[in-house]
Amino acid sequence: MPTLSELSRSIARAPCLAWDEVIISGITEDSRRVQSGYLFVAITGYLDDGHRYIDEAIARGASGVVVERATTCSVPLICVSDARLALSYLSAAFAGNPTRKLFTVGVTGTNGKTTVCHFIADVLGEVKTALVTTVANEQRNLHAVTTPGSPAIQQLAKIALLEGKANFVLEVSSAGLILKRVAGVDFDVAVFTNLTHDHLDFHIDRRRYLDAKLLLFRNLKVGACAIVNIDDPASKEVIASTNATVVTYGVHRSADFRATNISYDPQRTVFTLHANNNKVITELHLPGEHNVYNAVAAAAAGSAQGMSLQAISRALGETHGVPGRYQFFRANNGATVVVDFAHSPDALEKMLQSLRPFHRKVICVFGCGGECDAEKRPMMGKISGELADFTILTNDNPKTEDREEIIAQIEKGIQTTTGVYEKIVSRRQAIRRAITIAASGDVVLLAGKGHEPYQIVGHEFVPYSDAAFLREEQLAE
Repeated sequence: MPTLSELSRSIARAPCLAWDEVIISGITEDSRRVQSGYLFVAITGYLDDGHRYIDEAIARGASGVVVERATTCSVPLICVSDARLALSYLSAAFAGNPTRKLFTVGVTGTNGKTTVCHFIADVLGEVKTALVTTVANEQRNLHAVTTPGSPAIQQLAKIALLEGKANFVLEVSSAGLILKRVAGVDFDVAVFTNLTHDHLDFHIDRRRYLDAKLLLFRNLKVGACAIVNIDDPASKEVIASTNATVVTYGVHRSADFRATNISYDPQRTVFTLHANNNKVITELHLPGEHNVYNAVAAAAAGSAQGMSLQAISRALGETHGVPGRYQFFRANNGATVVVDFAHSPDALEKMLQSLRPFHRKVICVFGCGGECDAEKRPMMGKISGELADFTILTNDNPKTEDREEIIAQIEKGIQTTTGVYEKIVSRRQAIRRAITIAASGDVVLLAGKGHEPYQIVGHEFVPYSDAAFLREEQLAE
């Protein structure tokens, strides 16, 4: 285990001689997690101030404290101007800077991040690749966290290295960037998927939301690779922000990696993948143009690791998607049921557009989360009213907000259309109703929950899953 002297050098702090004797056994910004020998980093947060918990951390056994403002205490003290940034670099140093030894890929954007990460893992080889994504984090019981705190990221990278992995693929949220959780990560590749309306409760406006995404590309080292969706309007700013080598991908414009001759079926897509003056016919066992984009982004990442276009195409042909992302079920009455995480206007629109051509009737069941971006609620109502034949507005992670009020805000958007809809607060009842009115040849889209195994009601994570509900109630398989 490192000493406090060794760790202090990672944040350019000249150590005191006495720090050579202080062994650090862990790092955390949460005083409740402090154990004997830990270094506690006091962060001034949005809702609370870690400086209030210094005494508690010391009582729990902290051997050192990092602060942003001078104070007195009984253990070694390091004063920094930015505790979040210090936490990120200290965490990397404590773990031995594992991402310097791994082929490390970060994926950011509004939609498609999780799927692109999992596609990249399929391309690079699941056995050789560690994933930090929304779906993978649920399996680690890191509920509702896309990009975990820097100590967790660095520990996961260290474990990957110890397990003999060669690749580390990380889903990078805008919040994770603003909170500097990946500042200590040594990225070899960064992928930009798109920028659409979401998270404006946190970022206030689209400009600040984009600026948060750009942090990943501004901080790339020379020699790294920035993979950018050239079809997205924000691509010019992403490209202009970075000193890394830029590789473009897309569908509708000329790009370094491009899909053409796309043929869509209800549950698969075939396209020609072009790159480096080569081309190969590629089959993807998922429908929708957005999944073509996801696949081409993954192809560019695989190429950055030195893989041939043919090997990449074969790997994409063997991937079968991500739990809760375009996940198909067959209802007892013959209708198709699709579970998807679409929880932003753009994602919902793309899902409905991809389903529309292949089904007689589209029934959409969705709600919107509480305590976040109320502006998108009527937007999503309008989209479903225009693109679905029938919409059922329901419950989705209301948190401390009134469920009926959230639904009423979505309803305002659907009322601007000629769309037919119902309001059923209980998500279980809403799903039952949707399947009851569906028939063979119809599709029921259950949007918003995706992979999540819970509903957030108040401050509690109540066990619930769309996919599990379908199976347990024998509504679909």
